[in-house]
Amino acid sequence: LAESWTPDAANQVWTFKLRSGIKFSNGEDFNADVVKLNLELGRGAVYSGKVGNYTFSNIAYGSTGVGVNANIVSIDAVDSTTVKITLDRPDSDFIALMYRAGRYVMRAPGQILTAAGTANTSGDKSCANWGIGTGPFKLVSFNPSEIVMARNELYWRKDAAGVQLPYLDGVTAIVVKEASQRAAAVRKGTVDAAYFVSGESTFIKDLSNRKSQVTTYKGNISSWGQWMPNQNKAGSPFKYLNCRLAAAFAVDWKLYNQVRLKGLGQYSGSIVGTGHTMFSRSGAPSYNLTKAKDYVTKCNADLGSAAPFKITLYADTSSVSLNNVKFVQGMMEKAGIQFNAIYQAESAVLIAGIYRGGGNIYDFAEGTPAEGPGSGYVIPFFVSKAFPTTSKSPIANTALGKGYNTVIAIGNHSDTTVDNLIYAAQAQTDPALKKKAWAEATAYIQSQGVAIPTVHTGAYTFLNNKSKLGGVGKFKNPDGKTYAPTADIKGFEWTGVWKG
Repeated sequence: LAESWTPDAANQVWTFKLRSGIKFSNGEDFNADVVKLNLELGRGAVYSGKVGNYTFSNIAYGSTGVGVNANIVSIDAVDSTTVKITLDRPDSDFIALMYRAGRYVMRAPGQILTAAGTANTSGDKSCANWGIGTGPFKLVSFNPSEIVMARNELYWRKDAAGVQLPYLDGVTAIVVKEASQRAAAVRKGTVDAAYFVSGESTFIKDLSNRKSQVTTYKGNISSWGQWMPNQNKAGSPFKYLNCRLAAAFAVDWKLYNQVRLKGLGQYSGSIVGTGHTMFSRSGAPSYNLTKAKDYVTKCNADLGSAAPFKITLYADTSSVSLNNVKFVQGMMEKAGIQFNAIYQAESAVLIAGIYRGGGNIYDFAEGTPAEGPGSGYVIPFFVSKAFPTTSKSPIANTALGKGYNTVIAIGNHSDTTVDNLIYAAQAQTDPALKKKAWAEATAYIQSQGVAIPTVHTGAYTFLNNKSKLGGVGKFKNPDGKTYAPTADIKGFEWTGVWKG
């Protein structure tokens, strides 16, 4: 939707030039006022003003976007196609944050506000449940198990030959929890395509060998494996460094990758991959059972009357998830760490327990959403709070700012040295000095057990060969030169996919 973006010399003021003539699927205009509206509400601002045919009066929405967008000081609609975003701290990876975070989706004013002029927060067609966007498909129906989308006749793009996009009349996505059932569905052609994560390696390996039945699309490894001990949960043993290091040294993540992921992941020995701007192995604990046992002894001494070192892990309701967690727990038990029964729940329940006001309720955050080649969508999960004490954001001291200040700080640490190192690296403009600054930040994070390096993963999508779907990976971006990603996203870019 933006045709260009330009930072100032300090990477603190970003100016975006929007494409003109774009409409939402309900016919509303997309313009700078709409962008400002979405970003203001996304960062927790209380919004008043007229946008299109809608009048907003003190409308606000709480979400994890409050924390993700905490570095934004102001958003200005300069004219109908120009938006200026001013940041609190310089950030050369701001575009990476926008791309990865999922908090910069543009919603029609009619999705955000009810006809009565109130916040659209309840019912089947609430803002959260009923998307009205500018994309190639529009929503027909939605429930937690199925989403049905139809071709958006108002979509703004055409292909190189001038044919209106998208090619498909619609797309239906269904949730199939068990990987075995998902694999069978794409093999048999019950579904045209199916998506898998690296943890479902048995089925990925099997499908990859069935070349006569399915075509494999392998995603890049760009989801960074990081387990975060919850340091400030009430009664947490992880407030002690010895306990965090005991857990860090206890798990052989290389073995986990080979046994549970069939070698499909990557263990880099760092909280990010080898090509990442933050990569460093310095300070990172790696599997050493002797050290793990020693740290368990020290941990129990730190705990005193609260000993022994005992925690709870969680898994979702799929058998793959449960068995993966059991494998990790088994290794920690060999080091002397004790466990309560594994807590199982639907993914939505687990996520709600991690990202909540008052902080993560679990002993670990067993992975983070951190991903991508830049620092943009890694930083939010490592700082001690979204808004530093020096923040100039007008949201920082509001109810939403205070309420969401630690929601995405899922390790619940209070170590401001982490913050200072991250902000120093974030502000650096010299490439060599920036790399050095990030390495220092990563080394400290790892040495203090703020995050434990685990296995980095990617996604796989399989296409049934009888589906008659074509065009996968051949669709170009609006610049007409570069290709829409098929390997760096979770699934396909369906805009240029055709059937026939």
